[in-house]
Amino acid sequence: MHCFIAPCRGSTVKKVNTVFLDLDGPLLDGNVRHFHCYRSILEQAGFTPIDATTYWQLKRETINRRELLALSGAEALYDDFLVRWLEMIESPQALELDTVQPGALECLRHWKQQGKRLVLVTLRKDAQALQVQLDAAGLSAYLDKVLVCTHQSAGEGKAQAVRDYLGGDLVANESVWIGDTEVDAQAAGELGVDVFLVTNGLRSQQILERLGSGKIVDSIVSARDYIS
Repeated sequence: MHCFIAPCRGSTVKKVNTVFLDLDGPLLDGNVRHFHCYRSILEQAGFTPIDATTYWQLKRETINRRELLALSGAEALYDDFLVRWLEMIESPQALELDTVQPGALECLRHWKQQGKRLVLVTLRKDAQALQVQLDAAGLSAYLDKVLVCTHQSAGEGKAQAVRDYLGGDLVANESVWIGDTEVDAQAAGELGVDVFLVTNGLRSQQILERLGSGKIVDSIVSARDYIS
């Protein structure tokens, strides 16, 4: 699938009426949850996991599942690992491990006070568990809409979800997208929307730079500096 990515036009402050937001990375820190699920699966099967720091360095560099398991001699878990991962990663117990990114709530509050439309677009699978988490984290009050897409549809699916929701009300040059992966870059590109990619999420700065477009910032707080 070809990935169309819109460049971020300059570094000046942009007048915006709609902010599209990815959840995991820009708004929530899921590092503890992800490592907990990985470690639990390996330990329950009798294998020794790598340490948390190494795990996240490799994950942010997009190591694949087979290579990751091989580091613990756990290649035989390849299929079972995915089954167990999907069972655990959005369980209530796991989601409780997430924390709101520093300054994220303040950014949402600021934008709402300015009258901006805030739309969450996420690849989470369990919409009910998602809503419970958003409520508990204090995020729901600031979101005008929550769009849930399938992992299989990736960036194209995120973009289509936005089209289905807004239709002709989407004004690309008055909108921005804040995400942390190539999926968000693709979605923004499909819509012709400027994208900010944060480096405190699921991809390292080096990986994001290889995409060759968008504005790379360290967090949603830094993205706010460019949004009026």
